[in-house]
Amino acid sequence: MSVFPLDASAWSAFVAAFAATSKVFVIAFAGFWLLHRRIIPFETLAGISAIVANLTLPALIFHRFAVQFDPQTFPLWWAMALAGVALQIFQLGLGFLASRRHSGEAGRDEMWYLLGYQNAGFFVLPMLQALLPQAQFDRAAVWLFVLIMFFNASIWPVGMRILLKKRGFDASFLLKLPPTLWTILSLVIFGVFHEQSLWVRDSVAWKIFIGGGENGSPGAIQLLGDLTVPLATLVLGGTIAKTAQTGFKGFTNKRAALEVNVWKLLILPAIGWAIIHFWPTPMFDNDRVLRLLIMLQFAAPVAVQVSVFCAQYGYKTRLVPAASVLSYSLCVVTVPFWVALVL
Repeated sequence: MSVFPLDASAWSAFVAAFAATSKVFVIAFAGFWLLHRRIIPFETLAGISAIVANLTLPALIFHRFAVQFDPQTFPLWWAMALAGVALQIFQLGLGFLASRRHSGEAGRDEMWYLLGYQNAGFFVLPMLQALLPQAQFDRAAVWLFVLIMFFNASIWPVGMRILLKKRGFDASFLLKLPPTLWTILSLVIFGVFHEQSLWVRDSVAWKIFIGGGENGSPGAIQLLGDLTVPLATLVLGGTIAKTAQTGFKGFTNKRAALEVNVWKLLILPAIGWAIIHFWPTPMFDNDRVLRLLIMLQFAAPVAVQVSVFCAQYGYKTRLVPAASVLSYSLCVVTVPFWVALVL
């Protein structure tokens, strides 16, 4: 694994990553265009966000657990899960420190939230699929799913605390946070009771809801979950369009938006690259899939769910739209660059 690859394979990796990154931006632009041209009214944005948060995202989480998670064949899943916890806590700490520099300014809490969470699943999963052969992708998808368990479980409660200033913890609060609730339930059902869940995998109910059978057709839950990525990305584009309806002046805090992306697309990926190259373990040297997965998590742009959260709860954004559109514009180049360095 060379430090600065300049051969044809590195260029191929860059081109493949560039194509995969561009897909997300194209979908976001479609959402921007639909709302900017008033083909879809701005009032529908909250409804689409609610569909993602309350239906399609929980379905995606549950389906991933059902078909991919097996603690017996993945005995070190807990280490990957802890790595995900460490990554999010590190980024939230970084976001807190960076946002303190903007004390008293509008959008300070948004900076904290934006730096705390990357596009851990919606962006990384299609990137893995584009960059890996099918056999390696199947393994990478399982690792990704375990790595972002804490991400899925924490992003909504943390948003409630940082942006909406909700304090304390109430177990009944989980009922209002479907992504968190279904992450916990899925972990219990397919982790703790994994052996028991095997009994129903050939049942008619499993084929209806999860999928499978002789023709391998998708189930209802998978069909719902597959809507999550495009709908959430459309919400991102729609949120940008809503802010931009007054023209370029709608993008406030441009300097803070640039600062977010310097951290998100340059400094954090550099830290990830240093971990991959200098961590004293042969795992990174011998496992291309692991290197790619870790690098993508560090290099990913801001989380789409931040825009979804703000739209769902009617939070008046000041920094999220500008930081998001800049992030997805720049990551088309930055992500392929970092990917090429580790492949």
